[in-house]
Amino acid sequence: MTRIRWAPWWIYAVAIGGLNIARQVLFPPSRVGTAVTVGLFFTVLAIGFAVVTALHALLAPRGRE
Repeated sequence: MTRIRWAPWWIYAVAIGGLNIARQVLFPPSRVGTAVTVGLFFTVLAIGFAVVTALHALLAPRGRE
């Protein structure tokens, strides 16, 4: 059985924070509606979480399991 290799919490925080800053530059909250802003936030959150987890699983050195 394969275990999910989670990255440290701070990697998720930095990556998702940076992605949300980029999202706000590309789609300013004042120009799009509240529903679109919330939807984009959750989309960035889900994609960022998945990408960080996948990259960590592929690139992190493997310990004894």
